[in-house]
Amino acid sequence: MKLNLRSVDLNLLTVFEALLREQNLSRVAEQLGMSQPAVSAALQRLRLTMKDELFVRTRSGMRPTPRAIAAQAAVAEALAAVGDGLLDLAELDAEAADLDLVVSAADERERAVATPPDAVAGAVHPRAARSERV
Repeated sequence: MKLNLRSVDLNLLTVFEALLREQNLSRVAEQLGMSQPAVSAALQRLRLTMKDELFVRTRSGMRPTPRAIAAQAAVAEALAAVGDGLLDLAELDAEAADLDLVVSAADERERAVATPPDAVAGAVHPRAARSERV
């Protein structure tokens, strides 16, 4: 089955992971700062996305289906990767970064608009420099 990633809300994956851990809608709602109906709605959206019940209500709580258990590792890995990526961005030191910004222009008119004067480039950042290739 091919899943359209544009239809997956990252928040649904955090609800999924919490439901696997807690197996109780009310506790998940409390932990995630959501209402119980909001967690129920998220579970319904997950069910539609995954085309599976994912969790079955029992006397002792919400029991994960075999498909939910099979997806557990992949969801945990995806959430960890997103978290690590965001952490890397948060720790980026813009002052120490050595990055090049390349602006392409097709003709002289575009170059005049797209290329700031040296004085402006230096005002943006002391190490900013103008380089022109024709």
